[in-house]
Formats: sequence, structure tokens, C-alpha cells
Amino acid sequence: MKTTRPESVPLPPSAPVQPTERTLHGETVVDAFGWMRDHADPRLREYLVREREYFDGYAREIGPLIDELVAGAGRRKVGERPFSWRLGDHEYSTRLADEGGRYTRYVRRELSEDGEPEVVLDLGDLAKGHDFTRIGLFEPSPDGRWLAYSVDHVGYESYELRFRDLATGTDLPRTRQETYYTGAWDASSSTFVYVVHDAAMRPYRVLAHDLTADPGVPDAVLWNEEDEHFTTTVRTTRTHDWLVITNQSRTTTEELLLPTDDFTATPRPVMPRRHGRVYFADHQRTTREDRLVALVAEGREERRLVGLPLAELETQQWREILDRRADTAWQRLDVFAAGLLLSGHRRGTTVFTLLGPDGATRDVTPASPGGCLIFEGRRDALRVQMDQRTTYEADDVVLTEHTLSGPPRYRRLSLRTGACDTLDEVAVAGFDPGDYRTRKLFAESADGTAIPVTIAHRAEVRPDGGNPAVVFCYGAYERPWEPVFSQEVLSLLDRGFVYAIAHVRGGGELGRCGWFDGSMLATPQSFRDLAAARDHLVATGWAHAGGVVAHGSCAGGVAVGQAYTDTPGKWAGVVAEAPACDLLNAMLDEKLPLTVNEWEEWGDPRDPAIYRSMREYVAYENVSDLPRPPLLVTAYANDPRVLVHEPARWTAALRQADTHGNTILLRTELGDGGHHGPSGPAQVARAAAEITAFVVESATRGMAAGVDDRVQGTTA
Repeated sequence: MKTTRPESVPLPPSAPVQPTERTLHGETVVDAFGWMRDHADPRLREYLVREREYFDGYAREIGPLIDELVAGAGRRKVGERPFSWRLGDHEYSTRLADEGGRYTRYVRRELSEDGEPEVVLDLGDLAKGHDFTRIGLFEPSPDGRWLAYSVDHVGYESYELRFRDLATGTDLPRTRQETYYTGAWDASSSTFVYVVHDAAMRPYRVLAHDLTADPGVPDAVLWNEEDEHFTTTVRTTRTHDWLVITNQSRTTTEELLLPTDDFTATPRPVMPRRHGRVYFADHQRTTREDRLVALVAEGREERRLVGLPLAELETQQWREILDRRADTAWQRLDVFAAGLLLSGHRRGTTVFTLLGPDGATRDVTPASPGGCLIFEGRRDALRVQMDQRTTYEADDVVLTEHTLSGPPRYRRLSLRTGACDTLDEVAVAGFDPGDYRTRKLFAESADGTAIPVTIAHRAEVRPDGGNPAVVFCYGAYERPWEPVFSQEVLSLLDRGFVYAIAHVRGGGELGRCGWFDGSMLATPQSFRDLAAARDHLVATGWAHAGGVVAHGSCAGGVAVGQAYTDTPGKWAGVVAEAPACDLLNAMLDEKLPLTVNEWEEWGDPRDPAIYRSMREYVAYENVSDLPRPPLLVTAYANDPRVLVHEPARWTAALRQADTHGNTILLRTELGDGGHHGPSGPAQVARAAAEITAFVVESATRGMAAGVDDRVQGTTA
């Protein structure tokens, strides 16, 4: 699909060519842009700057639309329900303090007192003087005296760990560098356990810092994970009786227990490390028993719920607690004194099951078609994980119901009775939920599998074949991509779009089997699922054949990169945010962040079968000169997950091959900011608006071009 370049937009930049060769499995491949892997080469920065200038020229051409989108989002102020939890004698909560709603203020109050809470940490203050600010952990001590928190001002996800005296509000003159996510306090509130990463950004070593010791005393090493396939995290059980050290590869789990009152004890494995077995365990302590409960799976099987008295841990005689359902994939377990809360997916939709002490179960599902339910697990505005915050003794929990077409609603679930009632919903200025609809469809993929597709649209939109549409996909790491409300989606819906999420295999919506059927050698199946979702929307009239834009980020960039490469005629445009578009070369470089750990997701190209498969689907390996839809690629100079040279090399290769005048754009954040983009509210709003404007422009032009490649699809 050829597009016209406005006269005011400069000619596309070209990157220097410096051929290198890669020889593997009897094949030699010439790479014109292999030099970009050297980030110290000044030519890379120069090229990224020129590409950004070229993108900015495009953005100026559609500036009025971008400005309109920014202003519209500003008028629709989205409220925020504080997230609160109790710890010791205090209740902590999060509040969005600044006008842009981006920086979190953490506050607390004593449970025995009323009045205004005190500020514990103001991220707006931390952000002053920095273009980027993100914190990795926020852990008050059980006695309320100390706060451990970590901060990153660059975006590389390598955090500085700090300790604050909450009695004075000042930070101690002791910090730790190159720390990663997760941390935990001991029972005495004097020792903090944290994780550090290696040169490849793999969290691998667990250290314990004693605040009562001299600052110069080396921290004790509690664990050192030597196997590079594994990453390491720490947490406490919800009872706070045990420290859990989790060593996790994509296919195997080992969890180790240490009593929180004695970190010098020998770690006890919950289950011995065995290849192919994954699990998550927690502690349940009641007047009747003291046991561990776990969700466990081996191979393709869905997770089972099992239990074992702590006194019998060495016997490993785990017993089934609840029979599995063939249609349900459990993915999370939360343990309370009052009962067990399981959550997962049933036919692509979230489901919670409460298991009481009497063995009775109660299912809770979203009230809205196409909605989802989330308990904790969310991240605050600056990425701090909120897992395990609700107290073990809680009588009820708050579930958040999300949809694409409306703000979150909150439901309170009694852990003792199973009763579930609605609390409130987030207010959005100028928004009427009756103006929008959401629903769940099913598209038949090439092998006959039903792929869930969540869609949203305005109430007046009809399946008449005339609607522009976006199809978003992720499809990796057994991670579900849930339908949640956002300003960007609302902006598209208000312009007549149908917004769709294709829950393709490789993600978690279809359970363990869905992940196995979309990873390793089966990775191309997720591409076919994406195409099936698009074709189904067209065949059932929800989308105009010439007006569908594909959108994927990170791992989802693998699928949309393949869509751009192999099926360009299906798409009016493609958005690839920080796309993993150079996967084969990345998986061949063990020194890159995450590579070894990712071999169990994508495969190791040193295996001839994996190599042949990647050679067929990886976008950078299959650049050719064809008319293609407009492409917007985003990248981040400090991204540790998808290194900036990957989208840069793909863009450069596409430009070198193109003789059709295709619109190819690379938008790189050149300053501080990581894989999740910038942190400043104005930057975030502008970047989102630029992407949305590209989508609107691409779909509008595609529909105006009269493209009609309608295909036969299946009904929902």
C-alpha cells in the first residue's frame, strides 16, 4: 500500500552499511547493519536522531489531530481509587498527588488514630530534576520504623536501593546498587533481603542487609543462583512467617523457605527442582493445621491445587485439595486464614474460585461481557508491584473489574461467606458508560482452535462492514493481556473504531496448553491466530477490510512484525512498540539481557530446527521490497529488554530495501526512559497521542483507498 510523503517531510534517513556475516547450520547470511549492536558506535546515535527528526516531521503534519487527542484526554480526568493495605500498626495507601496523575504519593496512618495521614514517600519529589523516575520496590518494615525503596532515573531497570528512617523522614547514608525487583523484611524489622542482577540483567543473588550493623559490613549472601536459565526473586508468605526464595525458568520452579526470624537457617525446598515442573506455594496457618498449599503443573497439564503439612515437608507427599476442571486454567493462588482464592481463565475470561474451610467453592466472574477481574497484582503508576499486600487475616478482598469500554468497578468478596457486592467505580469526567459496549467473540484459527477476541465500540456502531478497527495482540510468556480501560482506547472508540484484543496462543488466556501451542517451534501459531482474529472481524462486519490496524508491543512485536512481512495486504497500518523484531540474533547472543532465560520461550537457534523456524518468521530475517502499509516502530535508548538496535536495524533494513515509497517511521525516546516508556505525564500523554493519531490516519487512508480483501470467516 503506497502512501504519499508530504513535501514538508524530509527524505527518509539511511543508515551506514557495514556488512558482516553470520554462518550457522551451513548457511551464511550477510547483515548490513550488524554494527548497530555496538551501542558505543556514535553512528548509531546519529542514525536514531535522524530517524526521530524524520518522525517528528511526520508528527507535525498531523499535529492538529495529535493536539486534539492530548486535549481530549486532558478533559476526561480519570479518577483513582487509593490502594490500601495494613501492616503492623499502620494502614498504607497510594494516592496520585500531581495534576498529571502520574507520580504516586505513599501515605500512612496509625490504625488507632484518625486524621490526616503522613506522607511516607512522594515520588513527585524524587522525580524533581530528572527526566525519568521509576521505583522498583516499596517495602515498609513490619514495625513501621523503616522503609526500603529503590529508584531508577535512567530506565535500565537497575535500581538503587535506599533505606528511610520513617521517624525522621530522612534517608540513611547507606545504599545498594544494581538491585532488582522484590525484597522482604525479617521478623525483627532489622534486616532487609533484596536481589541483585548480573551483567546480563539476570536477578540471581539474594543478599541480607542488617540495618543494625556498621554500614561497611558486607551483606550476607543467602542464595546465589548459578544456572543462567533461572531468575531469582524473594517474598514473604502472606503470614510473614517464611521468606520464599523463588528460582524460576520458563519451564521449572524451585522455591526455598527460610524462617523470617532466622535467615541463617538452611533453606528448605518446597519441592525439589525438577525440569518441567512449575509451582507457586504459600503458607496457611490456622488453629487446625500448619500447612503449605501450592499450585503445581508439569508439562502441558493445567495447574493442580495441592497441600502438605509443614511437618511433613520432607516426605513430599502432596495431596490434591481441589479437583481440576477441564475448562479452567488456574494461574494464581492467594492464601488467607479464611480460605483459598484461586484465579485464572475459563474460555479466555478471568474467573475466581473461593475455596472455604468446609471445602465449598464459589465462582466469581466479570459482570460485563468482555470484562476481566483482577485482585492485587496490579502495579501502581510507577510500576511497583502490589502483590501480597492484603493481610492474611482479612475477612474480605477487593476485586477490580475492568473493561475496554469503561472505568474500573470495585467488588468486595467475603472470604468467609462468598458474598460479592459492588463498592464503587472510578469517575471519569465527561464520560457516560451507556455510550459504549464491549463483548467477547471467538475467531476460528487455521487449525480449528477458537481464539477469544475482546472487542469494544460505541453503542451506535453496527457490524455493517464500515468500521475502522485496531487489533492488539501480545501472545507470550503465558501472560494474559487483559482488557483494561484506557484513554487511548476511548479516543479511538469516540472516532468510530472497533478496538479488539486478540488473545492469541503463547499468552495465558488459554492456559498452559495455549502457551505450549504458541511458544518454541509453535510460535508461528500466534501469527495465524492474529490473522484469524482480523479476518473474523472483517467477515462478521465489525471491521472494514481496508481499515484494520495491527498493534503489538514487545513480544507482541514478533506477531505484528510477521504480519507486516507476510500479510501486508490485510492491514491498513502496523504499530510495533519496542518490538522483538530481531529475535534470532538476540537469541544467539548469550551476553544480552535475558537471552539464556528466554531460550525456553522462543528456542535456542543453535538447534537447527529452531534456527530454520526463526529464519522463516523473524521480521529482520525476512526483509523484502513490497508495497506495505504504513509502519510505526517505537524504541527506547535505555531499554534493557528490547535493545534499541533491534528496532533500529529492522527500520534501516526496510528503508534500504524499499522502492515503493512505503511509510516507515521509527520513534525513539532518546533520553532517559526504559522499556515502558517515559515517566513524565506530559511526555506520556504526547507519546500516546502520536501513536493514536498514526492509527487514525492509517485506518482512514486505508478505507479511502478502497481496499477490499474480505475473507471467509466464522461466526461467533
